[in-house]
Amino acid sequence: MADTGVLVAGLVLLAVGSGRFVEGAAGLALRLRVSMTLVGAVVIGFGTSLPELLVSVLAALEDAPGIAVGNVVGSNVANLTLILGVVGVLAAPWARAGLLRREAPMCVVAMAAFGAALWWGQRLAGVGLLVLFVTLNVVLVRAGRVEDPLLAAETEEAVGRDAGLGWWRLALDLAGGITGTLVGAQLVVAGATGIAGSLGLDEGFVGFTIVAVGTSLPELVTAVQAALRDEPDLAVGNVFGSNLFNSLAIGGTVTLVGSAGAGRFVVPVVVMVGVGLLTWALLARGMRLSRWDGAGLLVVYAGTVAAAA
Repeated sequence: MADTGVLVAGLVLLAVGSGRFVEGAAGLALRLRVSMTLVGAVVIGFGTSLPELLVSVLAALEDAPGIAVGNVVGSNVANLTLILGVVGVLAAPWARAGLLRREAPMCVVAMAAFGAALWWGQRLAGVGLLVLFVTLNVVLVRAGRVEDPLLAAETEEAVGRDAGLGWWRLALDLAGGITGTLVGAQLVVAGATGIAGSLGLDEGFVGFTIVAVGTSLPELVTAVQAALRDEPDLAVGNVFGSNLFNSLAIGGTVTLVGSAGAGRFVVPVVVMVGVGLLTWALLARGMRLSRWDGAGLLVVYAGTVAAAA
């Protein structure tokens, strides 16, 4: 019970802290005249991945590689099935052409590269992931110089008010968000490892399920809010941006920190890349995700959790 309480407290801090961080980061980016398209496609997507980053890095540093890698893989799967499934059922979102040309294929490549790095099992692979992360972001930044009217409008409605806040308020949001998320990540790692030990569960399973869903809460909240505000493009873009960050920035850092042991993650990684291809295909088929597609993705997520058990 104590471990469960610590885990729940950590997840609450992760959700609140990362929310403050995203508001501060998006507001500062807009004050610095970063394009609305770039804020929507990059800043928000990466900002909501802060919980995954801190939890996975802390877990790797504390010799809990199962939680570290399981969290990355599980978060990617949850983003593409659970979160997009909910958004699909709620809003049947359209997919902008830029997302299908850039973010979606980049996401699949990033997840495949992360899987290959795990299989190789060398720290040098982490360097390769980080280099690929920088390279793909250069592409996104250059693409973001050309405004996407729909995404820009949705981003402005979602976070444009933050740009009106003072510099000090935005800086406090940013610093407070990072602090709260860091403390929450420490509690999540402590609670998850405690639960795994007391119940005899594999750390990889705990990371893939409980921890991954918890650290994906910011993406879920952002996606549901965007869908309910009739801003589904922002919701879908946030998921792909988050997975790109998870696979390359977090995956690269975790690989550099310590070896994770590839054998135990072969099936989850194959599933991760498979659902990436499936989601891309569903979106490309009719330039949208139908409500039936969303329901199907929820079934796929339930099946992956059952198989992991």
